[in-house]
Amino acid sequence: MTPAAFGGLRAEGLALSRGERRLFTNLSFTLGAGGLLRLLGPNGSGKSSLLRGLLGLAPLAAGTLFSGTSASAPPLRPRALCAGALYQGHASGAKGELTALENLALSAALDGTAGPADESVLREALASVGLARQRDIETRRLSQGQRQRLSLARFALALRVPARPLWLMDEPSAALDAEGGVLLARMLAEHLARGGAAIVATHLPVAPDTGRIDELRLDDFAPRRGEAREAQAAGAAA
Repeated sequence: MTPAAFGGLRAEGLALSRGERRLFTNLSFTLGAGGLLRLLGPNGSGKSSLLRGLLGLAPLAAGTLFSGTSASAPPLRPRALCAGALYQGHASGAKGELTALENLALSAALDGTAGPADESVLREALASVGLARQRDIETRRLSQGQRQRLSLARFALALRVPARPLWLMDEPSAALDAEGGVLLARMLAEHLARGGAAIVATHLPVAPDTGRIDELRLDDFAPRRGEAREAQAAGAAA
């Protein structure tokens, strides 16, 4: 089954704080089908927070998300992106006492990418990320790189279904060897070629033939010292 093309996303004037500290302000971007947005910036610049904010898992201090790229696109309700997105955070969420196959089956059921009767599909997904021999091993016994590959198996499953056209990935290349990095780039290229889109916080060099690639440097949207004090004061007043 070929995944449906991504309908587009536009963000205008986003701002997000962590505690009393404003991470970024007045951040805007447009993402269409076949597009990849790379989030760049040092630790603490807000890359992970932005991914969570887009999904409604962290509150945005300001700004609006729109369902589409045109000027007439309607605004999105909070957490509306969750229905069509596949999210990978820093922590894999895998349960150490479950095997790789069991963890993938659980994730697939929650993601809506495979059912309990699709064990052959789950096995194929694990094999596609190099975990065929580790499928019956408890996840706590896997190496960090193997656990990261297990996270990628979720996206291998998502290539089969139309319900998850937007991928949000937080440092997906962390702990991957060179072969794993090539695998990740190949999966992203296939996803974009099918009309999907991705927002990725990563330092992975993505080949230019994987679709339209834009970069967003969060440092460019960090508030200046005076603006930061004003943001803190506004937050305290609220």
